[in-house]
Amino acid sequence: MTTNLRHAVLIGVLSTLSMDLLTGVAIRLRLVAPLPPNLVGRWFAGIARVHPFHADIARAAPVNHELIVALLGHYAIGTVLATLFVWGTGEIGWTRSLGIALAFGVSTSVLPWLLMFPAMGYGFLGLHGPDGTRLFVSSLVSHVFFGLGLWAAIHAVSAS
Repeated sequence: MTTNLRHAVLIGVLSTLSMDLLTGVAIRLRLVAPLPPNLVGRWFAGIARVHPFHADIARAAPVNHELIVALLGHYAIGTVLATLFVWGTGEIGWTRSLGIALAFGVSTSVLPWLLMFPAMGYGFLGLHGPDGTRLFVSSLVSHVFFGLGLWAAIHAVSAS
């Protein structure tokens, strides 16, 4: 693995970790109400079993190690997205821009809004999520945290 790819992977892990930690704080402050992570793991497992669409993922049979599956899938996606960001913005010299990192983070919200939530049975934008959740706002806030994490991780990794 080249140094640049190693840096991009590290940036991906750090930015996804910042997303998770800051989302955890936002949950405790009751600012967001996302899905339980086990349901995300259940959905990822469904994809692996070639069954990505559900009427309601919460009613699907639980699978072993849902939290581990959720973490692995989440960090893999975050790392791939961060690597694409580093590569794409590096090519045009925008890698260190907070505004661009935040815009990219927000743009990644389309993945849950238009793919994950509908496939889980919660409609476009997650507007029909389970009682007690606020999927649209929760994913938007979390992905802002991802963008902020990208910016911070890029600066931390480039400083080392």
